[in-house]
Amino acid sequence: MLATICVFFSCALGHGAHVLMMLFASQHHLLLLKFQIGVDIITATVAITYVALRRYYSFLVDGPLLLTQTQEQLEIANAELKSLNAKLESLVLERTLELSRANEELAAKATERQQIISALNRSNAFLKAQQETGVDGILVVDENNQVLYYNQNFYQIWQIPESLVQQADDRKILELVGTKPVNEKEFLAKVNYLYQHPEIVSRDEILLKDGRTLDRYTAAIYSSEGTYHGRIWFFRDISELKAKEEELRQSKEFLQLIINVMPQLVAWKDRNSIYLGCNQKSALIAGLEAPEQIVGKNDYELAWKKEEADFFRACDARVMESNQAEMHIIEPQQQASGKQAWLDTSKLPLHDKDGNVIGILVVIDDITERKAASDALQASEALLKHKASELEATLYELQQTQAQLIQTEKMSALGQLVAGVAHEINNPVNFIFGNLTHASQYIDELMDLLKCYQREYPNPSSALLNKMEDIDYKYLIIDLPKLLSSMKIGATRIREIVLSLRTFSRLDEASMKAVNIHDGIDSTLLILQSRLKNKAGIEIKVIKNYADLPDVQCYAGQLNQVFMNVLCNAIDVLETEINIPTPTIEIRTKLQELHRVIITIADNGYGIPESVQKQIFDPFFTTKPVGKGTGLGLSISYQIVVNKHGGVFNFTSAPGKTEFWIEIPLTQS
Repeated sequence: MLATICVFFSCALGHGAHVLMMLFASQHHLLLLKFQIGVDIITATVAITYVALRRYYSFLVDGPLLLTQTQEQLEIANAELKSLNAKLESLVLERTLELSRANEELAAKATERQQIISALNRSNAFLKAQQETGVDGILVVDENNQVLYYNQNFYQIWQIPESLVQQADDRKILELVGTKPVNEKEFLAKVNYLYQHPEIVSRDEILLKDGRTLDRYTAAIYSSEGTYHGRIWFFRDISELKAKEEELRQSKEFLQLIINVMPQLVAWKDRNSIYLGCNQKSALIAGLEAPEQIVGKNDYELAWKKEEADFFRACDARVMESNQAEMHIIEPQQQASGKQAWLDTSKLPLHDKDGNVIGILVVIDDITERKAASDALQASEALLKHKASELEATLYELQQTQAQLIQTEKMSALGQLVAGVAHEINNPVNFIFGNLTHASQYIDELMDLLKCYQREYPNPSSALLNKMEDIDYKYLIIDLPKLLSSMKIGATRIREIVLSLRTFSRLDEASMKAVNIHDGIDSTLLILQSRLKNKAGIEIKVIKNYADLPDVQCYAGQLNQVFMNVLCNAIDVLETEINIPTPTIEIRTKLQELHRVIITIADNGYGIPESVQKQIFDPFFTTKPVGKGTGLGLSISYQIVVNKHGGVFNFTSAPGKTEFWIEIPLTQS
């Protein structure tokens, strides 16, 4: 039994020691839990020891007499010991679980503390970046007026040398700062005063000896509990801002001076028609001594009548709501002097930078005298307008007549020249053309004679052979008929040109006659043949789609002028176009059911700009360079087609195609 008790006691002590070691291995902030477990183990150990000693003592005293009782009691004690051991193990397990939960809570708190520290570090990084990247120089001192922090802008604004910054001697830096202001004593006195009165928040400006101006702002630093921890200072260089403010002030004064010397009355109001300012003249008629006195007033507080004020405000509201200026509003006004004046008022909406209406500008001309004079001049103005209309109509007729005379004289001279040239060329050409037949016959006979000589004398002398070789007799015999044929073709061509010139001029047909329209078009093309190439050397292609037309009763010479003007304009466009692969002029004719002939002339040039299409038939209007056109061609063509022939002359134009439409009746009444 003693051995059993000893074993039990040693196990209990070992288990207790193990538990104590586990408890002591826990965190020191769980000492209370550890102490409780230790006390429980020691109590259990003492109880077990007491029971064991008591049982052993009884065994020694009573001896064998009590052996039976001891055995019974030992069994009871063993049962109690097992029960106590089970309770002890349950208690240890419960304490172990509580310790484990405590450890988990401690780990969670440690993680949370780490997250808080990380967030604090991130916030400090942002704060550091904000302090360093801002425009202000920042200085922070503690409650003992010792420097805690200053950023890079601080020593840059105060122009502290880099060498002194690197030394990090706060005392020398502050001493240098104290020497910068113009008034050093006042600067230092203000600093000391603010340190002695931490509750004061101050903002002022400091003028430095180098001419710069600093904006200084300072406030105390308090904790959430209200504890004073020092003062923070902000410094900003506002020299440029002060210079701009001064410039703005001078500009404002100069603008007010300009407004005051203006002959007009000028005023401006806000969105509620409250006056924000005016010039001196406006102030005087409103019954004020200076422009500043009008600020904050409305029209009902000035010298105007109530109905006039109502009219002014209604007009203001209309202009601001519609965002549209109203110009030259003629209105009466009762001025402060008692004078009934007539005003010419213009009201314009004022906008902010986003385009929103923020007020209205009023510009007024006093037209009292002008109004009186205008009443007297109304009758004479009406008369002048009537005469001006008559003069305008007369001028238009004169322009039309002048244009027709110029073009008629021009075409008459051209016709006479063409007819004279055709006549002079016609005689020698006829002589040449008529003699070419005889010359060809004579040459053929001479060649036959030479062939007879060759047959009769097949063996010519050496001198004759040399001569034949010198003149290249064989080639000459072959080429001479070709040469005569070419000359005949050329003479025929000249005769055709002369005939075309005579057809174009039509001097012998000044009266209206029935003619072949196609002959007139062809003769015009023949005259312009030399121009049918552009600057790139590409030939201008002419496509003729002629219908089967009867003879048309017309002024042939004048109609040929129309063809000449339209074709010349088309060639002028195409000969400068080097980007068109195939410059083309297309001429079409057809007969309408109403016995009218339609001629269309189209080109594939760049077209007529839309801005000038309405003026294309005006006399003396031209888009060509100076010296290249008179501006009469299309105007005269319009007169010839519409007025002379009762026809239609129009056009359509777009990039890539311009088409002129000429329509005249088959017969003239």
